[in-house]
Amino acid sequence: MRKLCYRNDGVVIKQLVLQDPLLEELFKEPSEITITLTDDYFLSIVSAIVGQQLSGKVAEVIYSRVNTLFEENITASKLANASFDDLRACGLSGRKIEYLQSLANHMIKGELDFSHIDEMSNQDIINMLVKIKGIGPWTAEMFLLFSIGRENVFSVLDLGLRNGLMKLYKQELAPEKMLEISEKWHPYKSVVSHYLWRYNAKK
Repeated sequence: MRKLCYRNDGVVIKQLVLQDPLLEELFKEPSEITITLTDDYFLSIVSAIVGQQLSGKVAEVIYSRVNTLFEENITASKLANASFDDLRACGLSGRKIEYLQSLANHMIKGELDFSHIDEMSNQDIINMLVKIKGIGPWTAEMFLLFSIGRENVFSVLDLGLRNGLMKLYKQELAPEKMLEISEKWHPYKSVVSHYLWRYNAKK
C-alpha cells in the first residue's frame, strides 16, 4: 500500500500558510499525518458503498462478512453472481446489494476502467464514477482522496470538512464561500482536508 506523509514543518505546509494565514492554527498539531491509500480501486469502491450512512465500526463488520462470504477474495464476477439472500445475510440492505451488483456489472462490461486513471483529471474520474448507480459526488471525491491520493481535493459535501472549516474560520460559511476559500489552497487542497478532519475531531 502507498502512503502519503505530511509534516507541519514541511515545504507544502509552509506554502499553504503563506497562501492562507488562518491555516497556521490548523497545522499546529498533529505535527505529522500519514494517509494509507487503498491499492485495489474496485475494492475501495465496494467498501465505500458498504459504508454509506453507517458508522465506521458497523461498516467494518459488514464488509468483513462480505469478504468472508467470498473467501477473502471479492471479485466483480463473484459479486455480480452472488445470491441476494447471501448478501442480505451479511447485513447489506437491498439497495446496497443493487448498487454493489451494478458496480460489479460495470466492471465486467469494461464500462469502469482504471487502467488509465493516473492520466485522468479529477473531474473526469468523478464523471466516470457517478454514472454508476449508488455512487454520488461525495463517494467519488473520497475515492480521489483515499484511493488515488490526489492532492487537490476538497469536498464541500463532507460534513466533517464543512464543520472543521467553520470551526477554523470561527463563523458560519455557505458552501459557495467554502469552495471560494478552498481555492486559496490550490494545488494542495487535500492536505488541508486531511488536517481539517483531525482538527474537527478535537474537543
